[in-house]
Amino acid sequence: MIPLLYFKRPTVFLGIVLGLFAAIAGCSSSLPNSYEAELADHLSESGAKMYGAYWCPHCANQKDYFGGAAHRIPYVECDPDGKQNQAQRCAELNIVAYPTWNIEGESYLGAQYLGKLARLSGFEGAVPTQKDLSSSSGEVSPAY
Repeated sequence: MIPLLYFKRPTVFLGIVLGLFAAIAGCSSSLPNSYEAELADHLSESGAKMYGAYWCPHCANQKDYFGGAAHRIPYVECDPDGKQNQAQRCAELNIVAYPTWNIEGESYLGAQYLGKLARLSGFEGAVPTQKDLSSSSGEVSPAY
């Protein structure tokens, strides 16, 4: 229970609340120069795209591989009910399974390991973690 003292001093209470919020948010973020962040930026800069749907569990898995850098993935929402969807574009490209990666004109179905995405896109940035090295080939989960 929070002592009444904190309510009598709103700045103290506010400081505690903001501190807790920052601590919780920091747990899920990724360092700006992490392998995941640099790979996501490289994929964006190279023109790669991940096509998916907000409800797709394999798309969620793919985003989880990027951790706190997931928001930096070059993601295209294909479901007409999704936020900022580009359903028409997905239909024109004949995207029928999620996730579908398009890298240098080639399509790859299913959630891909970060090491494989790096290799396919020619990424030579940050040093990968042991997890990235051990998972550098194949698909993790099928397209949905």
